[in-house]
Formats: sequence, C-alpha cells, structure tokens
Amino acid sequence: MLKYWNQDTTVTFSEFPDEVTLCVNISNCPGMCENCSEAYLRGDIGEYLTNDAIDTLIKNNQGITVFGLMGGDSEHEDVKRIADYIHAKHPNIKVGMYSGWEYINLELANVLDYYKIGRWITPKGDSKEWFKTNCGPLVFPWSNQLLFKKVGNKLVNITSKFRNKPISDYERYIVK
Repeated sequence: MLKYWNQDTTVTFSEFPDEVTLCVNISNCPGMCENCSEAYLRGDIGEYLTNDAIDTLIKNNQGITVFGLMGGDSEHEDVKRIADYIHAKHPNIKVGMYSGWEYINLELANVLDYYKIGRWITPKGDSKEWFKTNCGPLVFPWSNQLLFKKVGNKLVNITSKFRNKPISDYERYIVK
C-alpha cells in the first residue's frame, strides 16, 4: 500500500491546468533523479494512504477539484485502487498522477484523469543553453516531461498549457 508524507500535503493552482489540486507526496519513490528536490521521498516514510486517510484529506481540503498523487510508481495497483475509490466516493474530484517513468502505463491511463510522465532532469550550465536540451519542468520548451488529460476514453497531450506563458523565474531551475 502506498504511503504519503503528510507534512508536505498542500493545495496548489499550478500542477494541473485550470484545477485546484491537493498535492499528496508519495514516498518509496523508485526514481533516482539527479538533483531531486525531494530525495527524502525515496525512503519508506509517512502514513499509509488508506480510504480513511483519503476521506480525511479531502474533508480537510474543501474545494479541491483534483487529488494529485505526486509519485506512486512503486505501486501502480494501489494507484488504481485509490483512483477507483475517489471516483466512486467523491465523483466530483478528479485524480492525477505525476510519474517519473518515460512511458504511459495503459492500466493507469484508464483510471487517471491527468497523467504526467517523465523523470526530472535538472537544467545545468549556461541558462541560454537549456532551451536546447530535454530538461526541466513542464514550462520549459523542450522538457522531457509531458502532461495528458483524459477526454472521453482518450489521453490528450495538454503540455502546451504550461508553455503558453513567458517564464520569468527560470533561473531557479538551473544548476550551475
């Protein structure tokens, strides 16, 4: 069963376009992304993400439109359980997942409303050069990361929604 790190759970307006997202950080991350900003989530920490925990998180964060799993690659079967539970018990709330894998898991695609894929690659060096490489967050023009939204029974690539605004704070993503 997936565990989440309750101290990092937060509501944001930026993870999934046009949504109010409860971001739930999942531990036991199998990814080994260089310069990971949350490397502590590789560990076996936190509480189990039970149905009761899900209900409590939703109750304590009224107004959310997406329950966002920030991770979950260690247990895809449990991601499916969580998505199915939320859709049945809280039908007005969508489920999204940030995955570090470079591929779409079709079983997850069937249950998720939003699905981001692509491991974190830290931009390095001259800030003029990162535009030419596949790195950085979704707002970067050549990021390796992609975001899909489920529309009917299809996944639609909506990554461009992140890239239609000028980047004013790109320097914070660069490792020199």
